[in-house]
Amino acid sequence: MKLIKVIMRPEKTYELKDILTGIGYHGITAKPCSGFGESKKVVKQIYRGKVYEQRVDAVKREELEFVVPDGNVDKIIETIRNVGVTEHGADGRIYVSTLDESVHIHSGDRHMGDASEKGIQDEL
Repeated sequence: MKLIKVIMRPEKTYELKDILTGIGYHGITAKPCSGFGESKKVVKQIYRGKVYEQRVDAVKREELEFVVPDGNVDKIIETIRNVGVTEHGADGRIYVSTLDESVHIHSGDRHMGDASEKGIQDEL
């Protein structure tokens, strides 16, 4: 199994979630985040007659995490890229990590290594 972490534009996350749930990936964790890229932007503002400098280079993004069987990783990455790409750049990142084991809290069921999750379709 692989843990896929996607950091992408917030406006693209629902579209990706709908596609992933449509092909059987339901355990998706989403959380807001912000990132700092190569650009550094400082804006001067005046408040009560004093000039303040404020950094505004933090870019709002959404972070999604979910588990994928080893055989489906390349197809999932391709799907994420097709949904997330824009003509503007700075579209985000996809991180892939090896996941050795997962345990369901309620039942105690364990999923080891590259064992496929139930209900995941092979074709995207």
